[in-house]
Amino acid sequence: MSAIVDEEEGGNDNESVSTFRSLPSTLEGTDDEIETIGHWLDEERERRSQTGGGYGSIDASPEDEEEDLLRQADRIFQRRNSYSSSVSKHGGMVNGENGSLLEESEESSEEDFQNEKATVSSESRKLGRYSAPLVINFLLEQVFSLVCVVFAGHLGKEQLAAVSMASMVSAIVLAIYEGIATSLDTLCPQAYGAGQYYLVGLHTQRCAAFSLTLFVPAAIFWWYSGSWLRYIIDDEKVVSLTQQFLRILILGAPPYILFEDGKRFLQAQGIFDAGTVILFITAPFDVFLNWLLVYSESFGMGYVGAPIAAVINFWLTFILLVLFVVFIDGDDCWGGLNMAAFTHWYDLSLLAIPGVIMLLAESMAYEILTLLASYFGTNALAAQSALSSVVSLLYMIPFALSVASSTRIANFVGSGNIISAKVAVHVGMSSCLYSAVFNSVIIYLFSSPIAKIFTDDPVVQKKIVSLCPLMSLFVVFDGWACIASGIMRALGLQGIGGTINMVGYYFIAVPLALLLGFTCNLQLEGLWLGNGAGLLLIAIGETWVIYAANWTGIVEKARERNKEPEIED
Repeated sequence: MSAIVDEEEGGNDNESVSTFRSLPSTLEGTDDEIETIGHWLDEERERRSQTGGGYGSIDASPEDEEEDLLRQADRIFQRRNSYSSSVSKHGGMVNGENGSLLEESEESSEEDFQNEKATVSSESRKLGRYSAPLVINFLLEQVFSLVCVVFAGHLGKEQLAAVSMASMVSAIVLAIYEGIATSLDTLCPQAYGAGQYYLVGLHTQRCAAFSLTLFVPAAIFWWYSGSWLRYIIDDEKVVSLTQQFLRILILGAPPYILFEDGKRFLQAQGIFDAGTVILFITAPFDVFLNWLLVYSESFGMGYVGAPIAAVINFWLTFILLVLFVVFIDGDDCWGGLNMAAFTHWYDLSLLAIPGVIMLLAESMAYEILTLLASYFGTNALAAQSALSSVVSLLYMIPFALSVASSTRIANFVGSGNIISAKVAVHVGMSSCLYSAVFNSVIIYLFSSPIAKIFTDDPVVQKKIVSLCPLMSLFVVFDGWACIASGIMRALGLQGIGGTINMVGYYFIAVPLALLLGFTCNLQLEGLWLGNGAGLLLIAIGETWVIYAANWTGIVEKARERNKEPEIED
C-alpha cells in the first residue's frame, strides 16, 4: 500500500499516521476526509479485536483481516465522495455535526445498518422494491415443473402418471435442501449487517457442502426408487418410467441446491433481482428445450428428453448465477473457496434441521389434504386441485414479502440495531397481512372466473365457487403464518418455529381436518377448515414469540455467529 499523506501532514498522532499510511492508494481527498476514514478504521479494528473465534471462525491472518478492512474503507470512501459531489451540486450538506463518514444516500446499495434510523415509510419503500422481483422469481419457478409435466404428459397416460409421480417425489426430497438453505436466511443477512462480508460467502459454502453431502443418500434413494414405488403403483411401466426420470434427475439436483444457496447469498446483500433476471432467460429456454428433446424430429428422444431438459436447465440456471456474481454484482462477499466450509456442520444443523421441519411440515400437510380429497370422488378431487393451484399461486406474493422482510430484519439484527429491526418487523408483518387481504378479495370477487379457468364441468365449477368464500379467509391465515415464519428465521428462532409448525399442522390441522371432513361429513369444507384452524394457531403462536422475544439475547447470539473469522491459506 502506498502512503497517502506524509508523516508531517499526519500531525503528531503516531497512530493516525500509521492508519493513514495503511489506506489504499485509490483514496484521494482532503486531509479531513482521510482522517475521518482513519478514525473509522481505528474504531473498527478495536471492535473486531474484542471478538474471537466462534461459530464460523477459521483462523485468520492479520494481513487478510487488514486487507478486508481496507477494502471496506475504500468502498465507503468512494460512495461517500460520489454522494458528496451529488449533494454539493444541489447546495446540500454532506456531513452532520459529527462528520459521519457513513452517511449515504437512501438509494445506496450498501448501508450502515448499525446507525440507520429505519422508519415505516423508508422500510415500506425498500420492502416493495425488494419483493417485486421476488414475486416474479417465484412465479417463474413454478413454470419449470409445469412445463415438464405438460410436455411429457402428452406422450401418453403412463408417461403423465410417471412424470407426475417423479415430480412429486423430487419436490418433496428437494424441499429438504430448500429447508437447509433457510439457515442462510439467518446467517448471511446477519453477517452482512454486522459488516462481516466474507462470512456471508463462508456460510454459503458451508451450507452448500453440508447439503451436497446429505444429497448422497437421497441420490441412492432415487436410483433405487423402483424397489419401493412398486408398493405404491400397480402399473410396472409407470414404475419403470418414474425410476428412469429420477435417475436422470440426480444430475440436476446439485446445481438446484447450489442455486438455492446462491440466491440467499445475493439476497443477504440486498440483491433480489438476480434470480428474476436469470429465470427470465431460462424459463422460455426451458420450453424450447423440452420441445427440442421430447418432440423434435432431429433431437427428440421422447419421454427421456423431459428429465434431460430439466437437468440442463438446472445447470444453466446455476451457471448464470455464478456469472452474475462474477461480472455484475455480489462478489464483495466472496472470499474464495475455503476448507472451513467442511467444519461447524453441527452448529449449522441447529438452524438447518428446524428449517427443514418448518418447510416440510407445511408442504406435506398440503399433500395429505389432496390425498384425503380423493376419497370424496372425482369432482371433489378436481375442485381441490384447482383451489390448491390458486392458493399456491397467490401465496407467492406474501412469500416474496416474507423473504424480503426477513432479510432486512436479519441485517439489522446482525448490526445490533434493535430499534430499526423492530420497525422492519412491524412493516413486514403489516405488508404481508395487507397482501393476504388483497388475495382474499381476489378469490372472493372472482370466484366464478377462477372456476371457469380450470374446468368446463358445471358441477366442479359450482363446487369451486362454493368453496371460494372459505378460501378467501384461509389465505389471510396463510399469509399471516408466512410472514411470521420468515421473521422467525430472521431472528434465528427456527427451533421454536419448527416446533410450532409441527404442533399446528400435525396435532391440530390434520386431525381436525379428518374430524370435520369425515366424521362431521363436511368433506372438502372440513379439510380446509381444519387446515385453516391449524394455520391460524401457527400464526398466533409465532407472532406471540416474535413480539415477546428477548431482543438483547437475539442480538448476542447473532454476534456469536458473526465472530471474526480467520482465513486459512
